[in-house]
Amino acid sequence: MIIKRIFFITLLAFSLITQAQDNITFTAIGKQVVKEGERFRIIYELNADGGAFRNPNFGGLQVLSGPSTSTSSNIQYVNGRMSKSYTMSYSFVVQAGNAGEVQVGPASVTVDGKIVQSNPLTITIVAGGGNTQTTSGGQQKKESNESGMLQDDDVYITVAVNNKNPYLGEQIIATYKIYTKVAVSNLTLDKMTAFNGFWSKSLMGDNAQYRQSTEVINGEEYITAEINKVALFPQKTGKLILEPAEITCTAQLRVQSNQRRGNDPFESFFNDPFFNRNVKNVEARLKSKPITIEVQPLPQKDKPDDFTGAVGDFHFSSKIDRTTLSANDALNLSIELSGNGNIELLTLPEVRFPVDFETFEPKITTSTVPSTTGISGRKKFEYLAIPRNPGDFTIEPITFSFFNPKTKTYERFSSEAYHIKVGKGSGNNNDVTYNASAKEDIRFIGKDIRHIKTIIEPLKPVGNYLFGSLFFFVLLFVIFLIPFILIILWKRMEKQNANVSRVKNRKANKIARMRLQKAEKFKQSGNDKGFYDEMALGIWGYIADKFNISLSELSIETVREKLQNKSVSEEITNNFIQSLNNIEFARFAPGDARDKMESVYNEAITAIMQAEKALK
Repeated sequence: MIIKRIFFITLLAFSLITQAQDNITFTAIGKQVVKEGERFRIIYELNADGGAFRNPNFGGLQVLSGPSTSTSSNIQYVNGRMSKSYTMSYSFVVQAGNAGEVQVGPASVTVDGKIVQSNPLTITIVAGGGNTQTTSGGQQKKESNESGMLQDDDVYITVAVNNKNPYLGEQIIATYKIYTKVAVSNLTLDKMTAFNGFWSKSLMGDNAQYRQSTEVINGEEYITAEINKVALFPQKTGKLILEPAEITCTAQLRVQSNQRRGNDPFESFFNDPFFNRNVKNVEARLKSKPITIEVQPLPQKDKPDDFTGAVGDFHFSSKIDRTTLSANDALNLSIELSGNGNIELLTLPEVRFPVDFETFEPKITTSTVPSTTGISGRKKFEYLAIPRNPGDFTIEPITFSFFNPKTKTYERFSSEAYHIKVGKGSGNNNDVTYNASAKEDIRFIGKDIRHIKTIIEPLKPVGNYLFGSLFFFVLLFVIFLIPFILIILWKRMEKQNANVSRVKNRKANKIARMRLQKAEKFKQSGNDKGFYDEMALGIWGYIADKFNISLSELSIETVREKLQNKSVSEEITNNFIQSLNNIEFARFAPGDARDKMESVYNEAITAIMQAEKALK
């Protein structure tokens, strides 16, 4: 099989080199009748190897792209005789204008020093819009991308919101998806939506990679993937707009050769993928459409007095560890809120302890679970209280109110009243103290009277005194000097540590390297999720520490601005931003996962080293 392929390749090359230039034809091919606004293709075919192509006069047609050049060859054996052909094509995509007749002049090309002209075309434009072409069977189909032109529906991104008319504080889900009919790679996030007016939280954190699926749209199959999914909580009423997201990627289009005519016994051989190398890379800039959200105010009717802004579907529970204790003993009261909604934004329920109870700030624990349906979880408040006097006390019922957007009503929970019986404690209040910094640990003061020493001190010779000796003065000088040295050192350290940004800047490279070393371990074990998480923390954290800004304020634009302000070269800046983008999208691009991790790791190491050297 390999010998046959080598034979035919050699034969093909020889025939192309020795091809005669007799009977040269240069033909213009195009539709004769089109509709207003229709996009169609005009192709110029030359049966020789030409150059210096000159565009024709397209008259009233608008040229959208071209010329796109392609070549094809054909070898046939009929009754033992070989025939060969060679075709060079120049393709234009044009758009029809107003109804009428358009004259397309001849194009010209140079072959062996001679100028060859094509035939002119006469095209009739009829009323009616569209960008479709009709097959011989009468069915309409969209232009294919066989000429290397990327169509609008080949790859695009969308934003879908499950509720465009939410209540204030109600959770909605925004899903960003990419649809493609062609192979794509090198996804670069140029601009992500700024969720102005919303509190947002990503729902993609638990995904090791983007989940791909197929969908059939208008009879065509697409590969789709969710590139981002966000839970949004509107923080003000009225019209809020989700600005478009912008992504750049490379689309790989297969450009097919012109269809061969006649009975070719070797057609299947030359259709082998070994020969079919006509692939064109096209840069695609994708942009989603803006989404308008109309946020409703919460109803005022039946609004509880204790309502603090909780919106969702919640459950409430409370418990106390004991109701009988002695004075100066501690009790714990815990309140737990759980459900779906703005868990992290829930405020503290009001707890009214008796005036004889000493209370402290509660310990708050929040646990959220992002999923495809939104944010759910629980929030726990733990109170520590100490009754100082004996007696019978009551902790009034604790209430919690929230608005449920499903039922469009306010709901209210109430705990039971806790009756506390406090007995007389041993001693008085002065026997108890607490750690004011933690306000949780209770400890008792120990004995404060020491026993008389019974051990006899060792005796010394009479007249042998330390005072007045040389050692005494040396020791006195050292003792006097030590505080000044310590003060100087302490002042210097205090001055250095007071400059937080300088400390972070100094340690940024060290912390980033620690993150990358941890990512290296994940890479060796094949844990791609852990690897990408540590890589993202390492490179984003490096910029955050280097410029003393929080991670929440970071974006591609911020990184570029900060590096440019430090006079970092454009090449190093682009390499650093490219490394950030590759980390975010490497999981979606096709290919071997281990090779991706190796490439992403090396790019990040190089980007940080170059940035560190440029910022010194």
